[in-house]
Amino acid sequence: MRISIFTQDERVYLPGSVATLVETMPEKITSIILSPPMSTHGGAIQGLVKHLPVFGVKGTLVMGWRTIFARIGPLLGLKPPGRKYWSIYEVGKKFDVPTFYVENVNSDEMNRILDAHPADILVSVSCPQILRAQLLRRFAHGGINVHSAPLPKYRGLMPGFWILQQDETETAVTVHDLAERLDNGEILLQETISVTKDDTWDSLIRKTKEAAGHALVKAIGQIEAGTVERSPNRDEESTYFSFPTWSDARLFRRRGRRMF
Repeated sequence: MRISIFTQDERVYLPGSVATLVETMPEKITSIILSPPMSTHGGAIQGLVKHLPVFGVKGTLVMGWRTIFARIGPLLGLKPPGRKYWSIYEVGKKFDVPTFYVENVNSDEMNRILDAHPADILVSVSCPQILRAQLLRRFAHGGINVHSAPLPKYRGLMPGFWILQQDETETAVTVHDLAERLDNGEILLQETISVTKDDTWDSLIRKTKEAAGHALVKAIGQIEAGTVERSPNRDEESTYFSFPTWSDARLFRRRGRRMF
């Protein structure tokens, strides 16, 4: 099965998830396609204004430094702290997988990439854009995405934040079919992850992103073997959360939770 990976150019948490896929099945990956990270939608200034009330001054500085360091670290010949790769570009280069950057996944540019590097399935990791049906029809097996929450609960943005704010004791990573509605496709598999009182947003993200890569490998294996058993992602059982506001972040901290 030929696989095209679609994700965002995020350099702190996602390289490990993508690396798990590529390291496990390098001969099957025909392309890696990156789009702008969600934190930059609307521009850097708007992204800062949006994230500052949630992350706080200290958290924003920590995240900003990690993002900058992930770009300058390889230029200085340093090794990435606590992980194997500085970026998804580095993963693609090591395994000789063509890696591209597109602003809009539903664009002619995306179609040209897929014409040159055809695939049977599109695998989305932290899908930053909604993929239209016309694009998904290009793939014999459609597309799948991994979401860091126990769907149908916690659809939407920053599920790790909301899991902690709601004092959940466990979460999950869910592999599901891509649909034109966010986090709405049928569920292929779901892996449960424990949440401790000491977990921060940062530690929980690291847990779920590590689990996400392995869950995708397992799901792809089931698709290839014809053993996958899909289950409904029921709208009537769903909850949806948007990007947190200042008041959401205040409740998060009142409940003893921390971003880092």
